[in-house]
Amino acid sequence: MPIFIVLSIATAMEKTESATEIEETGNYLQLFFYRAPKKNHDSIAKNLKQFVPWFKKHGVRIEYYQFGNSETQAAIDSAKKSSMDVLDSIAKTLSTAEDEEEVWMEMQYFRDHKHCEDIYAKMMQDKSLEPLGNEFFSLVTQGKRINIGRFSRLRE
Repeated sequence: MPIFIVLSIATAMEKTESATEIEETGNYLQLFFYRAPKKNHDSIAKNLKQFVPWFKKHGVRIEYYQFGNSETQAAIDSAKKSSMDVLDSIAKTLSTAEDEEEVWMEMQYFRDHKHCEDIYAKMMQDKSLEPLGNEFFSLVTQGKRINIGRFSRLRE
């Protein structure tokens, strides 16, 4: 039987984005998953927030989420009670050590693939981001890889 991974994202937006803003930056999604020691929570949150203005300046919408394992387990348990044993936790897939680590997800929205490639070329040349990047890599779980996926938006 196939294993389904369901991501449910809940967020309170500080401002309402217009349909035009979403359309301009929502056609191509780059998704990252990474783990960080729980003790680094405040430091990694502060670090990630410092990237937002740079991405925004370059026309990229970026969002960060911390995985809520207890909420996920509640959804899995509820599905099982309804005889729908088809859900599995992404924490299992990512092999997290629940007591010591937390999972973070980063979503970067681009106009299209070329926009993504252009932005990353700029990022690699921007030496002002180097200290921030080095700090980020020191805060995530060492010896673990960052998982990435790129997705194109389904159109009607």
